[in-house]
Amino acid sequence: MNLPKGVSVFQEEPGGKAFIDMMPYEVSDPNHPDRDDSQEIATAGELWYKRPFKIHRQVGVNKDTEVCLTSIGKQCPICNYRALRFKEGAPKEETRNYNASLRNLYVVIPKDMEKYDEKPHIWNISQAMFQGMLNEEINENEDLGVFPDLEEGLSLKIRFKAKTIGTSKPFAETSRIDFEERDQPYDESILKKDPDLDKVLRIKTFEELEKLFFEMEGPNKEEEAPAPVKEKEPPFVPDGDEDECVACGGTGTNSKGRE
Repeated sequence: MNLPKGVSVFQEEPGGKAFIDMMPYEVSDPNHPDRDDSQEIATAGELWYKRPFKIHRQVGVNKDTEVCLTSIGKQCPICNYRALRFKEGAPKEETRNYNASLRNLYVVIPKDMEKYDEKPHIWNISQAMFQGMLNEEINENEDLGVFPDLEEGLSLKIRFKAKTIGTSKPFAETSRIDFEERDQPYDESILKKDPDLDKVLRIKTFEELEKLFFEMEGPNKEEEAPAPVKEKEPPFVPDGDEDECVACGGTGTNSKGRE
């Protein structure tokens, strides 16, 4: 991410707790992934509380993590190659290396947490590790959906359990969310301090990502780009948020957080 000046990252801890106020931000991307014109959700100029995006892991020789271009409604060379290999009958063990993982950015204000000042931070966490349970809580009680509202919002008290998959390091998975009344409402002036989540992602162009993925100067226009060398790659280690969809053919999905 390209962090705005003075804005820090909030990080959940495996087996830990968090007490936060989640803030809305003014959407600037007309193609926001959550956009729903019929319900006036996440449209440009309106307030919304999260910025979904997808990532690819272990890209190129340095095993970088890169933002999937479907996050901004564009074709992604990695998703395209994954779809091609799937159609060619490649084994799942290979194609899963090219999966895109869904994540969300939030603006949060930590409350009574020693490690953090009570000011806006950016929180980056996978869909499966937090938003999934948040959706369940709101589906059970729609009144809780006001939690990010400046005047009527609720504080979130979150518990995280430590989870591991294979030989991966422990990571935090939400195990419980409690909603509490805030001490006082927020003034609209707080929005001036909130970072624009639509502008903080560091996203490569199609050509840059393609070059990095295939580890070459650029594919021959008359030939299909070669597959990355997989023999030297470590086995894929999921963190529970990988996207298994292959139907999109690299065009992405319009994730509205309603899984």
